Amino acid sequence: MINSFLLEIYELLPSFTPVQFILTLMVAFLGGLIRGYTGFAGALLLLPGFVLIMGPLPALNVVVISGMIGQLLILPNAIKNAQKKIVSLYGLGIFTGVYVGLYFLFKREIPDITFFMGIFIIVATIILIAGWKYKGKINSLTSVSFGSGIGFFAGFFGVPTGPLTGLFFLSQNESIKIIQANIQCTVILTVAAFFSYFYFINGYEEDYLVLGLLMSLPLAVGLKTGQLLFKILPEKIFRPVTYSCLIILGATLSFNAYK
Repeated sequence: MINSFLLEIYELLPSFTPVQFILTLMVAFLGGLIRGYTGFAGALLLLPGFVLIMGPLPALNVVVISGMIGQLLILPNAIKNAQKKIVSLYGLGIFTGVYVGLYFLFKREIPDITFFMGIFIIVATIILIAGWKYKGKINSLTSVSFGSGIGFFAGFFGVPTGPLTGLFFLSQNESIKIIQANIQCTVILTVAAFFSYFYFINGYEEDYLVLGLLMSLPLAVGLKTGQLLFKILPEKIFRPVTYSCLIILGATLSFNAYK
């Protein structure tokens, strides 16, 4: 009975070679590891890794599904500690921006999508390295405005991630627990905006939907591992390695986009 169930699952998956499937599992785990450690940058590794394996649009589908399932593990605690009014307003902006951005994304050719994904990943990583933080006030207007802008760029470049969101909330004069909860909630809302657009407007391919659900398992393991590493591994070791990998992956996407 178990064998027949596994066979049915296998038939629903894309026609991957064993090597492709193993690489996909590894990318999902590493993406979860980075997200668990940093709180928000996992998709910057997940997306380019998946794109190199399966192409940009299937990769985006898998990232959204696996990322959303993985984030649900930390959702209850995040909601408990987050500033609900600010996060809700920011989320409203995120949904609006993502929908507009994705509308323009799907009007571009596949090589263009791959190229701009790579550029976004490089730029976002450089911003993280520079340590830039938003220094203005955080209120209803700035939350909606900032959320709309970041949502648009996330949708336009096809990268459902939250590094720029993190830089916005890191400027708050709040405890690290509240800031991290705000970031986690807005990352979940970003992924939910992508998912709802794909589900209701663009549609999902069944095989990549199943693959996304399956990849949520190694991503969740990576997420928990990253949270444990945060307690024992110094940032001065983890972050430089992560940033180097992200820039290399982003450059690889852009250079290979038109081949």
